[in-house]
Amino acid sequence: MISSLIYITSNPGKARQISQYLDFPVEHRNIELIEVQSLDLATIIKHKAREAYKHVLSPVLVEDTSLQFLAMGKLPGPLVKWFLAELGTDGLCRLLNGSEERAARAAAQFGLYDGQSFRTFTGEREGYIAYEPRGNHGFGWDPIFIPAGYDRTWGEMTDEERRETSMRALALEKLDAYLKSKMH
Repeated sequence: MISSLIYITSNPGKARQISQYLDFPVEHRNIELIEVQSLDLATIIKHKAREAYKHVLSPVLVEDTSLQFLAMGKLPGPLVKWFLAELGTDGLCRLLNGSEERAARAAAQFGLYDGQSFRTFTGEREGYIAYEPRGNHGFGWDPIFIPAGYDRTWGEMTDEERRETSMRALALEKLDAYLKSKMH
């Protein structure tokens, strides 16, 4: 039985969002972890969770995200944070210049590891990539992703609108249901 979790992330924005979704005690810690590089989100999460557990020796929650440009196969995928660091949001948009295909898939996956048992919780949203970054809300690549059925980027949306369209919210709903089932 898990009574509390330590959420490992270097992103304070993500840490704040966790408390909005989970009705469960979660402590945030910023620990630099060695991450494997892969286009498979599950491989990254499993390694990251095991590495995090070695640092805290307590149940851990880790996360990674992926932004797939369908015109580019699985890229940038989970490597999006490196593409973003190198190219910025403008550069990410330019990667699709000349392509009529701007469809994208955003995914978030959480890994929960208690030293023995490992579980993942995934959420995905379909959408497309804006021609140029728009909006100042959110973080990371929010200004370039437009969820399916909308005409604004996450960077242009309110917190409530982002929550309603978030792939993280879908994954966190699954995690929350799992944690509640373990409390009884």
